[in-house]
Amino acid sequence: MRLRLNPPEVMAVINVSPESFYQGSVKSSEAELVNFADKALKAGVRVFDVGGMSTAPFKRTWVPEDVETSRLKWAVGILRREFGDKVIISVDTFRPRVASEVARLGIDIINDVTGLRYDKSLGGVAREHGLAMILCARERTQSTLNPVDAVINEARWSINTAESMGVYDLVIDPCIGFPPLDRDQNLEPNRQVAKKRYDDWPYRDIYVLANILRIRRELGRPICVGVSRKGFIRELLGVNMEESIWGTLSLHAYLAYVNVDLIRAHDAVETLQAVKMIDMVKSCGGDYSSCIETIRKAYKGGA
Repeated sequence: MRLRLNPPEVMAVINVSPESFYQGSVKSSEAELVNFADKALKAGVRVFDVGGMSTAPFKRTWVPEDVETSRLKWAVGILRREFGDKVIISVDTFRPRVASEVARLGIDIINDVTGLRYDKSLGGVAREHGLAMILCARERTQSTLNPVDAVINEARWSINTAESMGVYDLVIDPCIGFPPLDRDQNLEPNRQVAKKRYDDWPYRDIYVLANILRIRRELGRPICVGVSRKGFIRELLGVNMEESIWGTLSLHAYLAYVNVDLIRAHDAVETLQAVKMIDMVKSCGGDYSSCIETIRKAYKGGA
C-alpha cells in the first residue's frame, strides 16, 4: 500500500483494551464500535488506529499475545465488514505475531510505539503484507541530546532499519509523552524500573511540539503526532482527564495550523472541526470573493 494522506488528516483512536488510560476511547460492543466509526467517517475521518493492548506508559497493561490478537481481529473484522475500503485501518501493536495474524483481515498500517526497537521482525510483517508503518522515534535510554535532536536521531535509526527490510512507506511519530524504552515497564512486564519519566518531561513535550516542522523538514517524512489527553497537558494545566479536552483541542488546532500530516485523536470529530476551521482561515488570505468561493467548495456548511 502507498499511504496517501491529506494533511492535516485526523486519525481516530479506537481502543478495545479495557486497560487503556482514557476510558472514553474504549469500545466494548459491536454497536458502540460501529456507531463511533460511522459518526467519525461521516464527519470526514478516514484513518482509524485500533489498539488491543494499551501502550500507555507507567501502567501495568501487558496482556498475552492471543488476547491482543483476539481483540484486534474482532475490531478490524467489524470495521472492514461495515465500512470496506472507506476506512484506512492502523493497528497499534509492536508484536510481530499479533500484527501478522491481524494483517490477514485487511489492515493498512502498523503503528509501532517502539520504532522497531522491540522487535525488528515487525518490519518483515509490514513488507510481507504491503503495509505502511508509523514509527515512534524513541530513545533506548535518556541521552544528553537536545530533545529535538534526540527525536531526529532515533527516527533516522528507525527509518534506516525499516528501509533495510524493504519497507519504505513510513510515517514518523515524535513519541510525545513516552519515556525512554529502558524505563517502560509495559515492554517487559516482569522488570522493575526505578525511574520512569524523563527528568523534564512536560517541558520536553512542549519543546518537541514547538519544533515539529524542523523534525519533518530534516527527516523528509510525513509526521504523525499524538498528544490527545496526555499527561503533560494535565500536568501543565493542572486539570483532570475529562478537563484535558480543551488543552488537547488547542494543541490539535496548532498542529493543524502548521499542517502536520496526521493528528492522532481520541476526540476525532471535535478535532476535525478544529482542523476545518483552521483550514478555512488559512484559505482566506487573499481577496474576499476567493475566500467565499474556497469555503463553499470545500465545506457543505459554507453557505
